[in-house]
Amino acid sequence: RCFPVSKGTLLHGFEAPNPLWCVAMAEDKSHIHYGGLESELLRAEAAGDAAVRSGNVQLPSDQDIIDQASEDMLRARQQHEEAVRAFEQKASQRQMAVPTNDSQVKAKLREFGEPASLFGEGPYERRDRLRTIMAGRSAPTLEAKRQETTGDEDLFYTEGLEELLEARVKIAEWSIPRANQRLDKERRQRALEDPLEMEERVDRYCQFLQKNLTAEVSQVGDERPLTQGKFSPDANLFCTSSWSGFIKLWKVPTCEPTLTIRGHEDRCNTIAWHPACKGTVPFEGQTVRLASGCADSRINLWCLTESQPLGVLEGHEDRVNRVVFHPMGEHLISTSHDMSWRLWDIATSSELLLQEGHSRATYGAAVHPDGSLVATSDLGGVVRVWDLRSGKSIMPLTGHGKQVMSLDFHPRGQYLATAADDHSVRIWDMRKRRCLHNLLSHNKLISEVSFEKGEGRLMLTSSYDGTIKLWNTTEWKVVKVLIGHEGRVMGADHIPMNSNGHHYIGSVAFDRTLKFWSTQGKAEPPTDTPFMA
Repeated sequence: RCFPVSKGTLLHGFEAPNPLWCVAMAEDKSHIHYGGLESELLRAEAAGDAAVRSGNVQLPSDQDIIDQASEDMLRARQQHEEAVRAFEQKASQRQMAVPTNDSQVKAKLREFGEPASLFGEGPYERRDRLRTIMAGRSAPTLEAKRQETTGDEDLFYTEGLEELLEARVKIAEWSIPRANQRLDKERRQRALEDPLEMEERVDRYCQFLQKNLTAEVSQVGDERPLTQGKFSPDANLFCTSSWSGFIKLWKVPTCEPTLTIRGHEDRCNTIAWHPACKGTVPFEGQTVRLASGCADSRINLWCLTESQPLGVLEGHEDRVNRVVFHPMGEHLISTSHDMSWRLWDIATSSELLLQEGHSRATYGAAVHPDGSLVATSDLGGVVRVWDLRSGKSIMPLTGHGKQVMSLDFHPRGQYLATAADDHSVRIWDMRKRRCLHNLLSHNKLISEVSFEKGEGRLMLTSSYDGTIKLWNTTEWKVVKVLIGHEGRVMGADHIPMNSNGHHYIGSVAFDRTLKFWSTQGKAEPPTDTPFMA
């Protein structure tokens, strides 16, 4: 900067410059120029080209730059989508209904095929794992479960005997016309009588039994507990079995002993009358009239004219629980603790079928009135219905929580009653394939369930609580409770047909006694249109 001083004036010991020269100097140095950069750029570009040509430097091409940009964009897009998905998953998990009960959480994990618990996992971690699994996939449907179960099962067929094929054909030829006759009678019954009138008639009959049915005869049947008691088809005899192995026949209604047979060396668990057995002692002819099953796994066939069995059926590997004749009269069905039931030919005393399918000891057995089906139960609480004509298990029935001890078909064929150790009786509809009623019947194990023969107006149940109960089959209500035995009732049976209008019930118990319950000589009130007429 210039100052207005005179020429030659000293400023701090220096001579002051010329003012004109200072102005000119300021005008020349207003912009300092170092030269252009074009030459430097050209020189750098030339050096780069020389390096590329020599191969020392690899420069990316335009396509490489575009590809690199595309990969980066794709990676960024994927990261964004994953972040959005994780956010949405967490949001859906927060809104998802997850069970809070630990047992329900475990059950839900099993539905998804996941382990119910991991090592060191607590309830909170288990529930959080279930939430993650539920957010990732849906629970398997019932159809998927059924297909998976079907796929896991290995179907196998056992080659049967030629005699078994002949027996199946014979049963089919016998049962189909019988079913048609039963259905025709039901149609005629519906046409002749209004359902309300039928219910009123059944109610009158139940009221008659409620007022008049009492214990008429009591008799000591054996030295050891009795196991089962059955009326003969013509209601002239009552047969009992016991732990002593003796089989005894008693007259009806006097309860006088008529025949005693040393049937088995071990406990006799079950007896069954042949459907064609008629008359009383003494019998004539060498025909099968009675069958008995023993704890020594043998089944004896009796003609009741000799002290020795007419035939012995051997094949079971454990004790025999129940024996039942087929209504056709040519075959016998037996259940055993060896988890199987078998079909026997009476004429040849040979085994036609060994049927497996139960996972526990097989106990109860019943044959459909038409002879086409047989129902068996086991000590695991499962009931299976089998088609004798095809050999298939057509209807597994599950519902009882404990062992099923007895079962019986309704005379009309549409109901099946099952009695179990869970103190209940279940009524199954064979047409709808479901349980209609669950009756809490007794306080202890139910040893027997049986429908009234013929019309099926009543159902009988006996129990280890020492009582016998009669049930109305239209409303499934208790009609009468029979109390008299001092021990658990092992079995009971209806009389197959009314004797001069009187209704009889026979029962056997652990107290070694048998009892007849009747209407004390009072005849049943007349009916206008009895069923199956």
